[in-house]
Amino acid sequence: MVRTNLRRHLRRAVATGAAVAALSGIGMASAGSASAATHKNGVVETGELGLYYLANYGTPIFDLYFSDADFSNDVFPGTGIRADNNTESDWNRDTYTWWVCTGYNYSGSCGYISPGAYGNLNSTYKNTVSSAYFS
Repeated sequence: MVRTNLRRHLRRAVATGAAVAALSGIGMASAGSASAATHKNGVVETGELGLYYLANYGTPIFDLYFSDADFSNDVFPGTGIRADNNTESDWNRDTYTWWVCTGYNYSGSCGYISPGAYGNLNSTYKNTVSSAYFS
């Protein structure tokens, strides 16, 4: 429980630090492969949720380390393909449960992806996911 709370606080601190750094024009050093500096890089690393453009893990990949309330401003790395309402399969490489939602700000239909789980999204979520968060 302590590790879970510590990790959650560290994620929030890194996210807050990244936001402050972006606003002030200061860069942040990378703290590891799943740090704020390398998330959303198109590689599903430990501690991330991977959302795939095609069924059966077809690339490109939209990977999340932090919760994201609005995919409308996201694209699959290295492409111009929007991530919003455009994913067909998933892989949770995190120790947390991830929730995907069909609406922005974690609204609409929300379903969970257990730690270590992977598969094709069902008809409710296939090409309709607009936000995701971990708990």
